[in-house]
Amino acid sequence: MKIYHKKGMLLGALWTVLASWSLLAAFRSPESNPAVQVRDILLSLFLLALGVTSFVRAFSKSAAHADCIEELDERNRLVEMRSKARTLDIAYGILFILMLCGLTGFQLTASMVWFAIFVIPGFLLGVFLLIEIAVKLYYERRE
Repeated sequence: MKIYHKKGMLLGALWTVLASWSLLAAFRSPESNPAVQVRDILLSLFLLALGVTSFVRAFSKSAAHADCIEELDERNRLVEMRSKARTLDIAYGILFILMLCGLTGFQLTASMVWFAIFVIPGFLLGVFLLIEIAVKLYYERRE
């Protein structure tokens, strides 16, 4: 059998191994809450189906070709780029709100927990900004 889509095969194998491990863990040490156990088993079965499907599609020439066309489609790339940008904007907003809440809570109570809620999002915002600056400089030099 010839492998037409190596990335799909590797991802399929990874999802299959993770699903098998999760199913094995769910049956070896069952949860005391049956709803959690059912959720874990359903999630594992979904991952197993995803992995097996991706693994099998890697050996089909037409399916691998369709996957490559789908991956390189301009509209899909634009949607992915815009969704990642929106995700980053939302993460900035959430971190900023958490930082303000932590600062307000620390000023009102002088509790170190609130200080941690202030410092950790502030540190992450700083890291995000440094990464953003580095990426912008990188792409400005390349173009």
